[in-house]
Amino acid sequence: MSSISILVADDNLDDLAMITSGLESAGFDVIQATDGAQAERLAHEQRPDLTILDLRMPLKDGFEVAASLHAADLPFISLTSYGEEEMVQRATDAGSLAYLVKPLDIEQLVPAVQSALTRAEEMRQLKESMEQMDKALSQGREISMVVGILMERCNMTAIQAFDALRDEARSQRRKIADVAREYLAAAETLHGMSSRLADRGREKAQRASKRVPKRFPPRIVQ
Repeated sequence: MSSISILVADDNLDDLAMITSGLESAGFDVIQATDGAQAERLAHEQRPDLTILDLRMPLKDGFEVAASLHAADLPFISLTSYGEEEMVQRATDAGSLAYLVKPLDIEQLVPAVQSALTRAEEMRQLKESMEQMDKALSQGREISMVVGILMERCNMTAIQAFDALRDEARSQRRKIADVAREYLAAAETLHGMSSRLADRGREKAQRASKRVPKRFPPRIVQ
């Protein structure tokens, strides 16, 4: 866990010291900032895994810093005072993954940070998958077709279908385009076989319907 860095930005030195102590005790590396301008600069220079951002700081407003972090894909959670529901909503709209409320309960700090880190990683992986999917779909018709088939047949989203195809290619140590072509070939073979079986079934049913049943003379019982 020591490789995970957290930037803590708070102009209240007592709160800054308390948060830093709690995070360091949990094994995180902590970077400190005491104003908004310093927080923005350190975030862009050192790119921490997560920033804890006080929304009320001197030199640069916390929401300006939040917008800058969000634009740079730097995850952050907000630090607000009790009763500032409007600020919490503004922070959420600005891209904050979560928020902590002062006076801070230090026992809630580490779980909140861990939860935010998990969500940040999920979002990073989702963005990476979307970028890879867009690139792959633009370069390969077969990949696009397989993604569409998986979406229809397996009730998947486009991202889920692409991830499944990509993971299969990785497990075989092959190019995703080669696996997609193989899948399409198998699908076409199965479709052709299904069509032939269906045609034979219809032909058999038609022959059966054309057969004239034998008629026997009525039997007279005396």
